[in-house]
Amino acid sequence: MRLSSAPAAERMRLYRRRRRLGLRPLTLEVRPVEIEALVKRGYLKPHQRDDWSEVQFAVGAFLSDQLMAPEQQ
Repeated sequence: MRLSSAPAAERMRLYRRRRRLGLRPLTLEVRPVEIEALVKRGYLKPHQRDDWSEVQFAVGAFLSDQLMAPEQQ
């Protein structure tokens, strides 16, 4: 029978996986007006406003779309 991993060991595995993928953590403050903008643009559903994991995903999707879009001249 295998025992579950210790929380610290699991965090370290996730950290190493993110580093391999080239991801870096970032702390970002998001104002309510910015959350509303994510809802209006379709990145976040209205009922998800208070779900911080969904807000985090929506911000990431928005940044990815904006930074990877072809530049307009």
